[in-house]
Amino acid sequence: MVALTLVLLGIGSKPNFVSWPTPIFEQYLAPHREFTMFCILYALCCFLPSRSPAMGNLIKVLGKDLENCPHFFLDFENAQPTEAETAVWNQVSAVLEEAHGILAELQSYNGAGQEIREAIQNPGDLALQEKAWNAVCPLVAKLKRFYEFSLRLENALRSLLEALTSPPYAPMQHLEREQALAKQFAEILHFTLSFDELKMTNPAIQNDFSYYRRTISRNRLNNQQLEAENEVNNEMANRMSLFYAEATPMLKTLSNATTKFVSENKTLPIEDTTDCLSTMACVCRVMLETPEYRCRFTNTDTMLFCMRVMVGVIILYDHVHPVGAFAKTSKIDMKGCIKVLKEQPSNSVEGLLNALRYTTRHLNDDSTSKQIRALLQ
Repeated sequence: MVALTLVLLGIGSKPNFVSWPTPIFEQYLAPHREFTMFCILYALCCFLPSRSPAMGNLIKVLGKDLENCPHFFLDFENAQPTEAETAVWNQVSAVLEEAHGILAELQSYNGAGQEIREAIQNPGDLALQEKAWNAVCPLVAKLKRFYEFSLRLENALRSLLEALTSPPYAPMQHLEREQALAKQFAEILHFTLSFDELKMTNPAIQNDFSYYRRTISRNRLNNQQLEAENEVNNEMANRMSLFYAEATPMLKTLSNATTKFVSENKTLPIEDTTDCLSTMACVCRVMLETPEYRCRFTNTDTMLFCMRVMVGVIILYDHVHPVGAFAKTSKIDMKGCIKVLKEQPSNSVEGLLNALRYTTRHLNDDSTSKQIRALLQ
């Protein structure tokens, strides 16, 4: 083992501690992390000056990559469920089948702004009032479907968390063994960021719903019952109003669901849940950083998918973990994650960087280092 370690480190030539051959690392070193670290440190003590830059680089690698960061390929493109995963996979798959349709509907959501303006400017024109109402009602029915989908997504997330944190396996083992479920977890996060990004850039959603609620209230005062109220009653309207008042409603739904999952499973340490998130973030970062992994992506969209998932789990971790993702004690390498994003074309990642800037909870805490804040400026 010592001899192999010396060969991998390149002792006798110029050592490179960042780009070890990945297949050799996975086959020989990763399964024996503690002994590997001993061998490497022993080799360095023998061959390198104690204050050399190489020694510092190696300590950094050991601290981040060997200790905290798993090195395995999570197959976001082709992972298929094993027999043990099938029950949960089928349940979640039924929900995810609707996700593409929901995003397509939201993307084409144009609102009833023109009809609403005409109705407000001409309050005595009953024809314009009816025109605006008829334009808004089907849109509110669509917003109700979006909200109801968030409830189904919440249940799907709970099922995945139960599967990916259950004893006796650690979160890293779950993600590596149950890749089809990990892929579904990633797809939920990808959908969540996509939905919230579309919602934040479409003010018509809240404008339409506000007009709907004002009209319902006005007619109630006049003792009039409108047919549309049977579909979206007052209780449903109140819940939808709270949902759409959030800047990132789907993320808030997942955050609340994860927090609720932790609080209801008192025998399960909170670290098991947050470790699942931090491990997923780390796996995504390593795949994006490592050419041997990136070349295995056959779809050009997988890179963006991987970046979205990484950002999604960081935000979720930051909302759920008591001290968040940006503290020094965080198990997520925030500097590494941000640098990976900044290495991509700005037009493809600016939305993701903005998500880290504006939808996380702990970025502006005193515990966040100046270097991380500077990276996100």
